Amino acid sequence: MKSTIDYYNNNADWYYWTTVGLDMDALRKKFASYLPGEARVIDMGCGSGRDTAAFSDMGHDALGLDAAKELLALAMERLEIKGAVGDLSSWVSSAPYDGIWCCAALIHLNDEEKARFFRNLDRNLKPGGVIYISAREGIETGVDDKGRYMSNCTEEELREYLGGAGCEITETLITEDTLGRPGAKWLNVFAVKRK
Repeated sequence: MKSTIDYYNNNADWYYWTTVGLDMDALRKKFASYLPGEARVIDMGCGSGRDTAAFSDMGHDALGLDAAKELLALAMERLEIKGAVGDLSSWVSSAPYDGIWCCAALIHLNDEEKARFFRNLDRNLKPGGVIYISAREGIETGVDDKGRYMSNCTEEELREYLGGAGCEITETLITEDTLGRPGAKWLNVFAVKRK
């Protein structure tokens, strides 16, 4: 949705500084435990580039993908990450990845776009590869007061999407909102693509 991308482009500096320091270390380490050494990892909807940089620091070949080119440009400049401008719902890799990290990005996709994202796992994720998804828990959808399209997910919905893509959920964690928004809970799902 154009208004969502416009929001992140127009507020790139503010959003970068608001999110770059958030502590995702425990979830990143759990994700990395599924990866081979020096894995190819894509951070889909990378935002500030925080997680892309962390995976690079772990020794992985990490790429950040984001539709907001201004925000991605800041991340690439400030964190010296590799990046590509692209829509995570339609982006297809020329070679599948060992791991896909998708942190708080699916929330901006509608049902049709989510379905396309999961269908594309056939080409984007290797057999035996791992995908991490965090999504705000619930069933609410709509445009927020900042003009961003927001779509929550239930665990059952993610299980259905992932199962249809040949992936099996191995772990699910519920966490509090890292920005302290009251009442917001996040689903954190780790799944492995069956061979």
